[in-house]
Amino acid sequence: MRGPMPKSPAPRPRLYRLVEFPGLPHPSLDGLYESIDEAWTDALSWWQGRGEDPCPLAGAIGVEVSTPAGEWRTLVMRSQGLPSTGG
Repeated sequence: MRGPMPKSPAPRPRLYRLVEFPGLPHPSLDGLYESIDEAWTDALSWWQGRGEDPCPLAGAIGVEVSTPAGEWRTLVMRSQGLPSTGG
């Protein structure tokens, strides 16, 4: 006779973080966010505070999401004034 099935661990909540081009940790926006909207709100505030930059990629920001395996995947990379790329 078999005993009860062991419970699988509860899924880890997804976390989001901001990175700069080309996917390096962002020097000013180094934190974890509970939602992609919360991350983009901080990114937009940062963009507004820095003004116009002649090199659009200098201000590129990406959003990464945590995976169940503990890794990070890039969802979107965007530069102020340029359309988003990715998910």
